[in-house]
Amino acid sequence: MLIKICGLVLVIAFASFTLSAQTFVKPASNESWEYLVVSISTFSDKENLAVSNKWIGRRQGNVGFYQDVQMQNEFDRLGKLGWELVEILPVNVNDQPSFANPKFIFKRKFDSARSEREAEDLKKLENEFKNISPNTVKATDLIELDQAEFKAKQNEVADRAKAKLEQAIKNTNIISVLNLITAYSDNIKQTYAEIVVDGSSALLEGGNKYRLSEAKKYARQIAVELFNKIGLRQLTPNEDFYNEYGNFSYRGEVTIKLSIVINYNGTIRNVAVGYINGNWAETIK
Repeated sequence: MLIKICGLVLVIAFASFTLSAQTFVKPASNESWEYLVVSISTFSDKENLAVSNKWIGRRQGNVGFYQDVQMQNEFDRLGKLGWELVEILPVNVNDQPSFANPKFIFKRKFDSARSEREAEDLKKLENEFKNISPNTVKATDLIELDQAEFKAKQNEVADRAKAKLEQAIKNTNIISVLNLITAYSDNIKQTYAEIVVDGSSALLEGGNKYRLSEAKKYARQIAVELFNKIGLRQLTPNEDFYNEYGNFSYRGEVTIKLSIVINYNGTIRNVAVGYINGNWAETIK
């Protein structure tokens, strides 16, 4: 028995050596090839699979096997077009190779007539897509009037709130305002603005020097001016309306982010940031 086993091992080894030798001595081919690189999202857990995918393996811990029908159908389609899968490449995630979303490399013999035919078919599809009438693809969704009217009223409230705050800020006549953006959050019923003020003339010393302490003082000075001229009121007597970090115990109807910048040699640098918070005066009355 031992002799038979040893003989079988020698036969297998010889066959493997012969196959390897044949592989190395195979003459180079003059055929031309073309390649296709495909990226496909893959899933590693049964719960993330589509309904069509068939579970074919038994779970052991987090390990299991399934038939990815959707990907298999795509591979079958590529195979019928002559493409053969030759390699799977990982992608780099945090400088480490990962097969979570690999790239599949396909190969087939180059056929100029087939390539021209496929290119023509692709052009036809593109032209057909461009020539589709908008009326034929436009969806005729039902409109629920109560919801549509409610949304329209919300938009009206938001537009009025943004316009009111934007106009109030513009009326302050602070000529150093570089940028103004307003928004309205329906969830918290709050109007929000971002204001960028150029403090170059007030803060620069000796051409290219400034003090952070002075920049913060200037930011508060502008904040006081904005708060008073806009017509806001503090939420509570004991809480300051201005904070460098926006840490307010209660946020009112208006929050303004104030940024002070310095423009030096065409470069704009942010040197101080603070937040204004308050209610409209008429709300408090």
